[in-house]
Parts: sequence; C-alpha cells; structure tokens
Amino acid sequence: MKKIQLVAVICILILTTCPALATEQECSTLKNQIKKERNLLKKRKLLDHAVALCPRDAEIHYSYAYAAERLRKYDKAQSHYLKSTELDSNNAKAYFGLGDIYMVLGNAKSAIDSYQRGLALVPQHKRARSALDLAQIKYKSESGEQITAAEFIQVMQESKAEETTQGAVDGPLLRIQIHFYSASSQLSEQAMNQLVNVGKALENPALSGKKFELSGHTDDTGSPEANLILSKHRAEQVRQYLIETFAIQPEALIVAYYGDTRPAVLNISTESRAKNRRVEFKRLKQ
Repeated sequence: MKKIQLVAVICILILTTCPALATEQECSTLKNQIKKERNLLKKRKLLDHAVALCPRDAEIHYSYAYAAERLRKYDKAQSHYLKSTELDSNNAKAYFGLGDIYMVLGNAKSAIDSYQRGLALVPQHKRARSALDLAQIKYKSESGEQITAAEFIQVMQESKAEETTQGAVDGPLLRIQIHFYSASSQLSEQAMNQLVNVGKALENPALSGKKFELSGHTDDTGSPEANLILSKHRAEQVRQYLIETFAIQPEALIVAYYGDTRPAVLNISTESRAKNRRVEFKRLKQ
C-alpha cells in the first residue's frame, strides 16, 4: 500500500512540475505569438514557455538564441543556436548567429567554422560573407601571421555597437602576436616587420582622426606583478616604435596593460601561451 502511495505521489509531482509537451499545432501558435510580440522582455518570457513545451522545434530555439543575443546573454544564445543547428542542420541563419556569438566572445576559429557551414547552405549571404572575411583576418593575426594594411583597416572600420557583457569584445579589435625577446620588452626584428603594415594602416587617411587603445598582455608564466609590468613596457615599446617610424599622432595611441589577467585562450600549451603573449589594437568610440 505504501509503495502504491509513493508511486502516486511521484506521478503527481511529475505532472505538476513537468508540463506536457505541446502539439505541432500548439507550437505553431506559440511561434506566431512570439513573432507578433515587440517587447523584448515579454518575448523572452514567451520563448521560455515555448522552449519548455516545444523542445524539438529548431525555429523556437533559434528565436530564443536571437533574443538572448540581443539581451547580451551570450552563453544562452550560444547554447540555443547550437541546439537549433542540431535539430535542423539546414538552418543557415542559426549557423550565422552562432558565428556572431563566437566573434563577440573572441573565438575567431569557431566563428569561421560556423560562417562556412551557413554559407555552404546560402552562398550569396552578403553579411555572413563579410563577417567570415573579418573572422579570417582576426584568426590570421592572432595566430602570428602577417596581415596587410588593408586588412587592418578593414577590421578597424567594422561597425559595431559597444558590448558590456563580461568576456565580450567591446568594439573593433585585432589581436596580434608580437615577437619579443624572452622576458624582455625589446622588440625583435620579427616584431618590427610585423608592425610595418600596422603602421601603414594607422597613417592611412581611412583611419584619420581615430583613436586606439594599444594594450599589452602576457601568458601566465611568472608572477602576476612581473607580468603586469612587462605587459606595460611591451605596449609602450610598440607605441614608441609606431610613433617614431610612421606619421602617427601620439594622442592616437593610448596604452593599456593587463598582464596575464585577460587571456585570449586558456594557458594550457606552448601554442596557447604564445597566443596570450600579444598586443591588441582596439578602436575607441569618439
């Protein structure tokens, strides 16, 4: 008797805490309601309800991800864009949304993969094609490859609203692996060669009047205090070289330094540590 009562209690709990899934028609009605709702917060509540009732609907997961992205809830947006692509592998716009999230979070490699998957489905999508071009430039730069002056300008002319969520990239930004001598702020010959095209870009009329934060970063080798000082000196050396070598106004480059506090990737290998020993150029809002 007690076992029967226990089973009955469990069934009641399941029924009250786990609502029955909606039918296809009910999911369609929910999607129409979501499309008509203009208030973003109200739409989000509708989407919470819809995702619970229609967990296998790719379009609902896409809509949830898009709303979360607009609210700067990037982890949730990423999760639901991924779910949408799992449920519908032909959902190009979910791949594009996923690429945008990876770009905001500074993961150019994953962004490239997502944009390419979407473009394989919709090759003529101009915005995604442009976004892919930017992702490829950023990945090339942060991997230590030389970029052209035109590519630097292309990234810095990117139109982007400021993002304030922790971990997000807050403006047109380019990470560059600059080769310094070990434990030194002295620029190597390789580093100066890397900076030639950056200097040419910064003195180009296309970027006239623009201001940039030039920030120094290190890996986690050494003490936090030493890394902070080293990142400052390295950023200052890059700034000094650019100002002395090219027609760049000193006020156009503002030095910042973060030591090992803002790794681009986890410090888990020789390759990842190399990516974290970098300078970043970020166009400032004016």
